[in-house]
Amino acid sequence: MADGSRQKAAVEARSRPARSVKKERQVAVSPMNRRIRNTSNILNERDERPGGIMKDKSMVHSMAKTQPVSERQTVRLEDLTRPISIKNNAEIQAAVEIQNRLQKKMARNSERRRKMTHASETTAQNRTQERIDFVEFANKHYHIDYLQNGVHKMRYSKEEYENIIYEAQTIFSSEKALVDIDPPCVVVGDLHGQYNDLINMFILLGRPPETVYVFTGDYVDRGMMSLECIMLLFTYKICYPEHIVLLRGNHEIARVNKKYGFYDECLQSIPKYGEEIWAMFQRCFNNLPISALIATKILCMHGGLSPSLITLDDLRNHPKPIRNPFRGIVNDMLWADPDPAVFEWKTSARGSGFVFGTNVIDDVCARLDVELIVRAHQMCFDGYWVVSGKKLITIFSAPMYCNLYKNAGCVLKVDDELGIQMVAFVPESPKVEQVIEEKNRVWDFSFDNIE
Repeated sequence: MADGSRQKAAVEARSRPARSVKKERQVAVSPMNRRIRNTSNILNERDERPGGIMKDKSMVHSMAKTQPVSERQTVRLEDLTRPISIKNNAEIQAAVEIQNRLQKKMARNSERRRKMTHASETTAQNRTQERIDFVEFANKHYHIDYLQNGVHKMRYSKEEYENIIYEAQTIFSSEKALVDIDPPCVVVGDLHGQYNDLINMFILLGRPPETVYVFTGDYVDRGMMSLECIMLLFTYKICYPEHIVLLRGNHEIARVNKKYGFYDECLQSIPKYGEEIWAMFQRCFNNLPISALIATKILCMHGGLSPSLITLDDLRNHPKPIRNPFRGIVNDMLWADPDPAVFEWKTSARGSGFVFGTNVIDDVCARLDVELIVRAHQMCFDGYWVVSGKKLITIFSAPMYCNLYKNAGCVLKVDDELGIQMVAFVPESPKVEQVIEEKNRVWDFSFDNIE
């Protein structure tokens, strides 16, 4: 009886139509994904077959599951990165064609960008020479409108900034960290954006190439016309690279001139692209030489000496660019100060570099076979300060510093026979000579502290 019931149930089951065990898949799509799907037809909800670009291996597996076994294609993951041909499915073939076109377009765009970059590098100098007459550009800085008392900012185009900085950086990159120079020449100390005083100096002592100059750094910060100073000096360097040497000062470091004024001046004077130009200046500053040697006997730098300075080749062979120095021979020579009260070396109160004594000066002069060290970095009320023994001279070339002090400025003239002459620029002020005489010392309270 039981067997008869089972046979009857089996016959009834065979006579009923077969049920579909496959349920239609419900796809949850966010509004954003739905918008993308509807425009690009990446996924067909009914048959779940890819109708667009195959992006990863999961799409390949989905295609394999939904196709009949006879129509499945074997596709490796690495094959997705190159053109493939599938003839059994029109939708997949169309997707592959779109993928191939996109890959070709990306390759063309990449090649176009590479050619544009190469062309800009190889033809920048030709374009610059066509667009800018450097001599005329330098001469316009002497226009009467810009030589009046007070601050009279010049206006440069973005093209002028870019081309002047590019050309100057190219020249600085070709120079070693130690530059050899022949006399006669004029050695100049800190300028700190005092553009009118720079112009007066060129008018009184001669412009390049009539006069050869060695600038010891600190062209920017504190003063109100740092851009004018650095643009004029860079232009002279481009026009007469053998007649002007521009050394690096501690204010030609990004972390310093961002704090002491140059960064703000760039933003205010160049509203639309000031930060971009400021960054370009920093890359150029990284290629400035650190020291100059006049006739093998007079060693010039911005700050002072370093315990790491053993031979002059330590400087000559130092690699450039030098980005944001924190320690070592370059950092020390940008920050160090002499102090007769110190024996040998002492950590500087500036927060970077050292303070060194007269015994160090004697030792370095004898070891390097030099007779005089000329440096800047500290304000002097009479424009210069001579360490006992006359082997080290500090010069400061910004008179009436920041309009706060009644100090003189000074430069050093070196003749063919290495004779030294001090040239002072004394401001017109009541009893200024008396003030200078009474305060004939280095002003230590103008430290640039590094926090």
